[in-house]
Amino acid sequence: MPNLTAILAAEGPNGDFIPSDFNEFLWGSLAFGIIVIAFVWKGVPAIKQAMQARTARIEAELAAAKAAKAEAEAELTTLSGQLGDADAEAAKIIADAREQAAKLETDLIAKAESDIADAKERSSIEIQAQRDQALSDLRAAVADQARTAADAVVRSNLDDASTQSALIDDYISQLAR
Repeated sequence: MPNLTAILAAEGPNGDFIPSDFNEFLWGSLAFGIIVIAFVWKGVPAIKQAMQARTARIEAELAAAKAAKAEAEAELTTLSGQLGDADAEAAKIIADAREQAAKLETDLIAKAESDIADAKERSSIEIQAQRDQALSDLRAAVADQARTAADAVVRSNLDDASTQSALIDDYISQLAR
């Protein structure tokens, strides 16, 4: 590989601004000018168009980002409002549940008191019926005992003939009335 310093030394300076071979300078300059003109004629508009397209794309992305941000903020506001409403809704549900529980408790207490009153009334009726039955049974037993005692007394008195005559007379007198 040749050394760069050796190549540059081979050209050798001539002391002028323009290199020593004018044709090389002319043709090199013309080729460079053609390349620059072609670049300006075809390349610069393409670069401008690419730059404008990129700028338009970035502006569209910025606009989309702003729209998305605005939409997100609106959604956040809506959700915050709904969250606030959800708290109020939860409080309302809890209050309704407590009110229903209190009403249910009151209803159950009233029903229990009613059942107790009904049971007391039924018990009272049963006690009265049993008392009446016991009194009736007692009366029947007393009447039976009294009848048995009266029968025993009558039998003992009927053995006497004068007593029998007195009883018959008394009975006839009662029939006459």
